[in-house]
Amino acid sequence: ARFDLLLSEYLGTDSFQSLVDEKQAQYIVEAVKRERSELNARGGSIPDDSNAPITAATSSNNVACDRRPIKVVVYSQSHSNLLSVAEYIYRSFQAENIAELTEGKIADMAYELGRFRNSYKEGKKCRICGGWNDYNGKKLIGCRRLLMEVCDAEGRTFLIEPERVNRAVGQVEFNKSNNGAVGTPVDMIRLGGAPLSDYRISHKNWQVGDSLCINARGDHPLFQKRWSHNQWAAYGSDRCMELAEKDNFQGRDGFLGPLPDYEERCDSVHVKLNKWQVCGKFHGKNRWYLGPTLEDVDLEKELQDVFILLLDAKLSHGLDLSFVTHLFLLEPIDDAALLEQVTSRAHRLGCTGPVTIETVNVWQELDGE
Repeated sequence: ARFDLLLSEYLGTDSFQSLVDEKQAQYIVEAVKRERSELNARGGSIPDDSNAPITAATSSNNVACDRRPIKVVVYSQSHSNLLSVAEYIYRSFQAENIAELTEGKIADMAYELGRFRNSYKEGKKCRICGGWNDYNGKKLIGCRRLLMEVCDAEGRTFLIEPERVNRAVGQVEFNKSNNGAVGTPVDMIRLGGAPLSDYRISHKNWQVGDSLCINARGDHPLFQKRWSHNQWAAYGSDRCMELAEKDNFQGRDGFLGPLPDYEERCDSVHVKLNKWQVCGKFHGKNRWYLGPTLEDVDLEKELQDVFILLLDAKLSHGLDLSFVTHLFLLEPIDDAALLEQVTSRAHRLGCTGPVTIETVNVWQELDGE
């Protein structure tokens, strides 16, 4: 009886729920990878149904002919459970592989559903930083890509893209740098146990004064070429510096000018983080910036391999998911009418093929001891 009581208490803890979420995500990830691998073995997907061969939807005796793109919906009636499972799914796939209908504005949700259905995104690339800005029906004016203002050991201040951060500098590296590192060393505890090289992934990890090691190579092939000082002068950089000095360099003004010349050591430069904000705020059109903005850039489409949709039950009403191939339910649905309502989102008139629907059940295994 005591054992049953202790077990019951454990099954209600957050640690057990976290384990359940991890195992559910693991099952879904393995299933998705397996299905995509089998699809590739059949010759890959054919997105255009009008040119596709006969599928299982029209030939039940030849399931192997089904070459629709794998489209997976992960559905939950619990918002917190869905987000927790999503956290583990994101560890196995790229962010662009996943669309979310979990919360937010209608325009944002329509954009995410469009990404999932069509496997492409619409938006504009910033002329200044090369950052991508998603288009969700609203006018794009200022670039929303985050930029970081940093300062090196010689006091030179400049802007960088977060992707240039090699790693945050921990206490051990800071002590061994012979005064080459600047700022304050970063504790891994703040990153939740993740390696210091993951620092750049989320601005939630950042703090003013953090010591960083960056790549300051000016001609880096992965980054958009920066404008020259002469070009920036034509776009108002002198006025930018006047405003920055007036605010004791604590304000919003700055520009993504040429990087300092570090010669052979440009791949590993120690800097201190001063501040960060979106590109459009650094380059304020209403303050000093005279160059091109997103308003001057044409809307374009960029292909993406989006094969997972995270779907909150509260946002599923009225959705047409007739193109979906797999539906994973994170909780059992005992109400037959509700189950029919949920599954009919995918398995409905006009669906392009069969739909695999699974409830991901998890149970505690006990050893013989």
